[in-house]
Amino acid sequence: MTPRRSLAGCKSGGLEVLYTISNIINTTQDRAKVLKAIMREVVKLTRATSGSIAMLNPHRGILAIETAINIPAKSWKGLKLQLGVGVTGWAAYKGETVRVDDVFRDPHYVAIKQTIRSELAVPMFLHRQVIGVINVDSTRRGAFTEDDARLLQAVAEQAAKVIETARLYEEQKRHNRQMEALFEVGRQLSSPAPVDAVLQTVVREGRLLLKADVCAFVEYREDKDELAIRAQEGAAPSWLAADPITWRSSILGPVITHRAPLFLSELHEGHAFWGGVLAGGGDFRSLVAVPVVFQKTLLGVLVVLTSEPRSITEHETRLLTLLASQTAAALENARRLERIHATEDDLHRVERFSLMGSLAAEIAHEIRNPVTIINLIMDSLIETYRDNETTFHDLSLVREKVSRIDHIVEQTLAMARNPKARSFERQPIGPVVADVLLFLNYKVARRGIEVETLLPADLPELEMDRGQMQQVFLNLAMNAIEAMPDGGRLSITAERIHDVDLGDCVAVSVRDEGPGIARENVQALFEPFYTTRAEGTGLGLFITRKLVANHNGDVRVQSFQGKGSTFTVLLPVKPPEEKQTRNGEESALDSLIEGKAIHSQEVLPRAPANNSRR
Repeated sequence: MTPRRSLAGCKSGGLEVLYTISNIINTTQDRAKVLKAIMREVVKLTRATSGSIAMLNPHRGILAIETAINIPAKSWKGLKLQLGVGVTGWAAYKGETVRVDDVFRDPHYVAIKQTIRSELAVPMFLHRQVIGVINVDSTRRGAFTEDDARLLQAVAEQAAKVIETARLYEEQKRHNRQMEALFEVGRQLSSPAPVDAVLQTVVREGRLLLKADVCAFVEYREDKDELAIRAQEGAAPSWLAADPITWRSSILGPVITHRAPLFLSELHEGHAFWGGVLAGGGDFRSLVAVPVVFQKTLLGVLVVLTSEPRSITEHETRLLTLLASQTAAALENARRLERIHATEDDLHRVERFSLMGSLAAEIAHEIRNPVTIINLIMDSLIETYRDNETTFHDLSLVREKVSRIDHIVEQTLAMARNPKARSFERQPIGPVVADVLLFLNYKVARRGIEVETLLPADLPELEMDRGQMQQVFLNLAMNAIEAMPDGGRLSITAERIHDVDLGDCVAVSVRDEGPGIARENVQALFEPFYTTRAEGTGLGLFITRKLVANHNGDVRVQSFQGKGSTFTVLLPVKPPEEKQTRNGEESALDSLIEGKAIHSQEVLPRAPANNSRR
C-alpha cells in the first residue's frame, strides 16, 4: 500500500494551498485547530460543498471524524466507520484515492448529508501507513476531476506531515504535564500519611497520568499467597469488597513470578483479571500492570485498565514504573510511621499499666491493715456472742465477707509479687464451673434466665489455680447475664478438642442470647479500661484474659446479629510451664501486658444500644 505523491498539474492556487498548509503549524500547534485549518483550505481549493477529516485508530481499525466543514456537528460527531465502510472507509482500506461521480451508484456510500451527489476521498500516509482520510463532497454530480484528485493527494501528503508535527508537539506537551504531575505526586507521597491515604493518591494520580478508565493497587500477601484489591479509582466500589484470590488464578501471575511489567493491548476471553470482573468482551480492553517493589520485597501490583484497546508507549512505561517506585517508597514510609505510632501507643499503655499496678499495690496494702484489724475484732465478737444464735449468724456472715475482701487483697498483692505464688493443682473443670453457677443462682433467677450446662464427667483433669479459674468463669457468666436484661438462655458447655495453636485442650464455652457485640468494639474487648457500660470498670475481660494466659490458654469470641455471643476459654491438657524472665521472675508489669491475642471469627456490623460487656 503506497501513497501517490504526484504534484503534476498543480496550478498556482494549489501551490498556494500547499504553502498555506505547511505554515499552519507556525500559527498553532493545537491539533483540532490544525485539522480545521487544513479542511478549510481543502474545501476552498476543490470548490467542494463540504468536507471532513477522519483519523484512523490502527488498533481497532476504526475511522473517527475529527473535524468537518459545512456539515452539522450532530451528523458527524461521534461517528465511527469501520475500514471498508463508506467511501471514506473504502479509501482507507484500499490505501487509494476514491472518486465517486454519483454517490447513489456507489455501493460503499454512507449518507451523512442527503443533498450530496459526488465525493472524493484521499488517504493520508505517514511512514507508508494510512493515518487518516481527507474527504470532500459536492451537491453536484461529477464535481471532482482527476486534477482535483492529484491535487488533493499532494495536499494530503503535506497535511499528514503537519498533522504529525502537531501530534508530536501535543505529545511533548502531554509528556511535560505528566512529568510535572509525577513530580507533584512524589511531593504528596513524601508527606507523612496513613497507608490508605497513600494508596488512594497513587491510584487517583495514576489514572490521570495515563488517561485510563481505572487504576488499582493490588496488594500482594506473601504469607497467604494471595492478592487483594486495596485501592482503586474509576471502578465500582464493589471492587474493594472483592474476595482475595490466589495470584496463580489471576492474569497478574506473570507480574508476581517475574516481577516485570505486563502489557496487554487487546484482552480476550482467556484474560480473567479478578473472577468475573474482567474478561474478554467485558468492560475493559487493555491492561498494564507494573510490580511495586521495595528493596527486593514485592508489595503489590499497580494496574491500569482502559475500555479502548491501546498500546503503551515507552514514555508511559517509564511513567508507570516511576509511579510504582514512588508508591513502594511511600508505602514503606507510611508503614514505618504506623509502627512508630503503635510503639508510642504501647509505651503509653505500659506507662499506664505500670502506674495502675503500683497504685493497686498501694491501695491493697492500705486496705489490708484495717481488714486485718476487723478480722481480729470479728473473731473476738464471734466468740463473745456464740450463744446468741441471731447475732452469731450475722457476725459469721460479716466475717465471711471480710474474709472475701482479704482474699481479693491477697490476689492483688500476689499479682505484684512473684507469680509462683499461684496455687496450681490438677483437678476437673466441672466442679469449678458448678461452684460459680451456684453463686449466681439468685441473680439468674431474678432475671428470668434459663441456665443450660453440659459438663461431661470424663473430661481430663487440668493443672490450674482454682481461684483464678473461678474468677474467669464468674466474669464471663456475669457478662452473659448483663447482656440479657430481659431474660434468655445462658449455656455453659465443655468439650475436649484439638486446637491448631494449643494442641490437646479443654474448651469451655459461655453463650448468651444477647444482642451481640459491634464489629468496631471486638478488637478492644480485652483492652484494659475499655467498657460499653457506664458503671463498668473495663477490667473484667482484661483480667480474664490474663488469668487464662497464666494457664497457657486462650480466650476467643464469636458474635452473631440477634443470636448473642460466645466466649470460649481454651485450656491445654498439658500442665503449663512457668514463664521465665531474665531474672527468673515475672514482674507485675509483665503480668499486666503479656497475654495471648483475641481471635475474632465473626462479629456484628453494628450492636444495639443495650449491648454490654464488663
